[in-house]
Amino acid sequence: MDKMALFRRLTVGFLAPVVLLGLLSSPAQAASALKLSDIYNPLKVLRVDLTLPADSVASLNDETTWRVYVPGTITMSVDGRTSGAMEINTRLKGSTSMYKLDETPSFKIKFKKGPTGLGYLGLRRLTLNGLVQDNSKIHEFGAYNLFNAMGIPASKTGWARLYINGVDRGLYVNVEQPDQAFMAKRFKDITQHVYEGVARKDLQFGNDNGDATTGAFLVDYGWKVTPNKNDLTKLINYASDWEDKTWYQGLSTVTDRTLLIRAFAVENFLGHWDSYSGPDINNYYLRSNTRGKFTYIPWGVDQTFGENRGTEVLGDTFNLPLISDSAAQPWSRNMNRGKLYVQCINYKPCRTQYLLELKAVSAMATKIKLGAQMRAVAAVIEPVLAVQYAKDQPTLTLAHKEQTRSIAYIARRQAEVKALLKQYKIK
Repeated sequence: MDKMALFRRLTVGFLAPVVLLGLLSSPAQAASALKLSDIYNPLKVLRVDLTLPADSVASLNDETTWRVYVPGTITMSVDGRTSGAMEINTRLKGSTSMYKLDETPSFKIKFKKGPTGLGYLGLRRLTLNGLVQDNSKIHEFGAYNLFNAMGIPASKTGWARLYINGVDRGLYVNVEQPDQAFMAKRFKDITQHVYEGVARKDLQFGNDNGDATTGAFLVDYGWKVTPNKNDLTKLINYASDWEDKTWYQGLSTVTDRTLLIRAFAVENFLGHWDSYSGPDINNYYLRSNTRGKFTYIPWGVDQTFGENRGTEVLGDTFNLPLISDSAAQPWSRNMNRGKLYVQCINYKPCRTQYLLELKAVSAMATKIKLGAQMRAVAAVIEPVLAVQYAKDQPTLTLAHKEQTRSIAYIARRQAEVKALLKQYKIK
């Protein structure tokens, strides 16, 4: 069976069927326009050429300015189709994964507004992740795949082979940015704000502080029209109700409570310790509509599927407890987990809903054949990795080992979910 036939059998509808047509094309070979379906396509590797002038290169190699957007051009091409050269602004992205341009950085890219005002093919931004915190290279594909299969608003992913000023920089994962274009596609109502949570800052009194670019929650979108955080204040007030029953009822007033609990279940099934429900209380967006009701959107899912980067042991697994008030992460001892998650697992009606969602997530992983999908994309990116690590065989061997371990982790987690459901008498 070829890759296309396999992928048709594996996908559940949100990944567009495509044909895998071999090696990358170059911009010079491209003759027709690129399609939006080419941008986030897990069965193709998009060639991305960034051309940066000397001043931009210097800025992105300087720690004092590498978060400042600088000008350049981008050309994307695959299978004889091209975007053509387009003006963009770009900066580096990351916290613990922040690297200068001469190393392996991740990028945020902004398109200049086109005739429709929506950038390129309706996209305003691109996010290219350098995969430095994912030795398997397939975690983000697998994790976002599962979130989407569970009906949670989450990013699509594709692959990019990045060239900077003509130099091959290897494989990147192209992650759909949860920006206003994303929100317009996923929601029928009007978006008021999109907040990005700051690591270790929870929904506590006082954390509605600052303006769009400061405070415990940064405003990624909506400040121009609504320059306040009143909706966030309301969410924090409801989240801080000391009485369990009214807290749980109130949570449905200010959040899509079902999707919130479901997102916690997916995060925990994936072992996503660097999430809101994990000990880092990190990597998530909160989107509010004009009625002040929030939807949780996952982010930063590279450190999932149990990869233990905190040890020197190759192929060992880090285990995030499926249900606990506190937890460790690979480099630290126990820390408290996200407030809403902890309140949920300690109130029986919410805990029961969480356990039922865990059961559904485990079943979905089987239904969509998540492991087989991950094996399929591993085969797609293998030719690029083989070139990228031709002189670094230990890294290529580690990638193969982590791919195998990550896929095996799914069955391991399903067994743990089954045992947990038995413990709590959930059928």
